Amino acid sequence: MPGKLLQHCPLFAFVVLFLCSRMFAEEMATEKDEGLFDLSIEQLMEVEVDSTATLTEAKPRLVPAAVTTITAEQIRDSGTRSLFELLDIYVPNLQWWRNHWEPDNLGLRGILSDRDDKYLLLVNGRVMNERTHYGALSERDLVLLSDIHHIDIVRGSGSALYGPGAVSMVINIITYNALTFEGTEVAARLGAFEEFYSTEIKHGQKFDDGDGGIFAYAGIAEYHGADEDDAPQIYGFDFPPTPVGDTPMPQDGHPKGEPFTEWSVNDQEAHRGLPPLKFYTELTRSNWNAWARYTRGGQQYIWPTGFLARAPYGWTGSWALPHEYCTYGYQQLTGFIGNNIEFNENTNLDLAFSYDMFDFENRVHTWIVSAHREDKYIGKAILRHDINNQHKIAVGTEVLHGEYGFNSPGWPHVQNTFGMGRWSTNMYSAFGEHQWTINEQWTTFIGGRIDDHSYTKRMFSPRASVIYTPNKKDTYKLIWARSVRANYEEEMKGTGLHDNRPEKLDSIELRYERQQSEHLDIAASIFNHYNLELIGWSNAESRQTVVGTLKEWGLELEANYHTDRTYVIISHGYTKMIDFELANPNMVTTDPLIQFSANPYG
Repeated sequence: MPGKLLQHCPLFAFVVLFLCSRMFAEEMATEKDEGLFDLSIEQLMEVEVDSTATLTEAKPRLVPAAVTTITAEQIRDSGTRSLFELLDIYVPNLQWWRNHWEPDNLGLRGILSDRDDKYLLLVNGRVMNERTHYGALSERDLVLLSDIHHIDIVRGSGSALYGPGAVSMVINIITYNALTFEGTEVAARLGAFEEFYSTEIKHGQKFDDGDGGIFAYAGIAEYHGADEDDAPQIYGFDFPPTPVGDTPMPQDGHPKGEPFTEWSVNDQEAHRGLPPLKFYTELTRSNWNAWARYTRGGQQYIWPTGFLARAPYGWTGSWALPHEYCTYGYQQLTGFIGNNIEFNENTNLDLAFSYDMFDFENRVHTWIVSAHREDKYIGKAILRHDINNQHKIAVGTEVLHGEYGFNSPGWPHVQNTFGMGRWSTNMYSAFGEHQWTINEQWTTFIGGRIDDHSYTKRMFSPRASVIYTPNKKDTYKLIWARSVRANYEEEMKGTGLHDNRPEKLDSIELRYERQQSEHLDIAASIFNHYNLELIGWSNAESRQTVVGTLKEWGLELEANYHTDRTYVIISHGYTKMIDFELANPNMVTTDPLIQFSANPYG
């Protein structure tokens, strides 16, 4: 290990300097909301707040969803190197799958796909998903996490609030701003074995009149990953020998259980060796809010066994190529401006406009498999009105214009693989929610969203819930919801159809929450996905299509013990597949199952 550090002596010295400087920086950093810190748990539970899971303001205990919140303190304490690891630690019933064909995948409650298209990733409420080919991609692999104030994870359907794609969950990253961070902080980290170095700096300053302020953050990393000694590549079978008369490959005849050392591949190394980057700046003034964000990331990974081995473990000898690695990379630039217009204490209007550029490439050694860029423009308006003490409503509309293409100006140009050139689509959306406080014990939420996309049938995402609070400690929630997801833009454009059938999930959940004491909270959920129509890749049809209907049920148990100095979180999730009906009886039985279920593996 000392040898590795010496190889990066200048950066290492820089890191040590920043580590020392952080001791002084921490004295400069302060948090806002001192008044909230003086409130008891019981008082905090009665404060109405904006929630990732509602359009109207609600008390935390009345939010109609299972929500996990990860604080900045928990992020620091965990020592995690990415959102993958962070969510894997804290979110009940979450699955993290190390993929070998596309980037790594996240799933929740048994809903896991070959690409990350079943959930939405947000920053400050703004959807950051790539829409051409993959789904949620940016942010997840970055070791740069110091700009995050907290993360809300809504477990379950979220399309009624955020639109197509929020099938299994919504991940909302809330950043620091000038109102939640003041001063200057410099932080540096390094990792051994899976080797990395990172440096981050953030600064927050309020205006002299106290009406807003400016916040800025910058982070850069060097991520070498784990070498073959610390993360050896081991296979569970003997590679077949070289066929007579064929060209020998390094992997031919390699014995099972032995590290494969014919080529050196660092696990999780940064894409093309480029430093991962993150820059963020936000300006708040009166009721105005504007921010800009840039991220660059990506990782190296090993190709699936089928591309390395000959039959019977591989697909075909012609694919048994000695490619050393696969790697994917992205860069994303987002700009946002919003204004909250307060007509009176009961009525306000949120207006927002944002622009997003997403640039992606996938390489196999020196061969660029694909590269594409997308530009998205989103306009959004939400009107909220408190009719009286019992009724609250929120209605809104959103317009998304997307421009897509397979020749990426950001990464090296490649041949237009799909022959579709550059194209554009529009999506028009309308949504709303009604919150009814019937009495001190009963509250209902009814809402929904309609999305009209250029290439799909009209999509409808309703949600209804009943909340029962018999006393100050116990809360019962019954939630029914439908979520939808349109197919990928490349798939819909490639088929030439304008009435593509969207993916659909119907679910029902019963949740119980109890504040056992000032320091202990417990919760339990039982859910049923009784109609999940899955869109996925079908080998039989060589395209993305509806492959079948999945039915499953599950159970989650949670306990959270917390004091001023200690917290302990315990959870357990169980999901059981009830049935899977193929959309096309001619499909090979395990064709869709290997992408969405562990059933084929016993």
